[in-house]
Amino acid sequence: MSKSKQAAVILTAMLALAVTVTACGRKGDPYLPKDQQNTYPDQYPKSTQPQGGVFSGS
Repeated sequence: MSKSKQAAVILTAMLALAVTVTACGRKGDPYLPKDQQNTYPDQYPKSTQPQGGVFSGS
């Protein structure tokens, strides 16, 4: 393999590695939108009534 091909392969591999590593990072703490309020911790379920739905058998 010629030096130019080898350099191109190494550069491509380094670029691919750099892109995958930087894509995994997070960019700071999450923030709450202005029009919402923080409800954490929340109780589940909110009602004591049985839940209806497709799988409830009712």
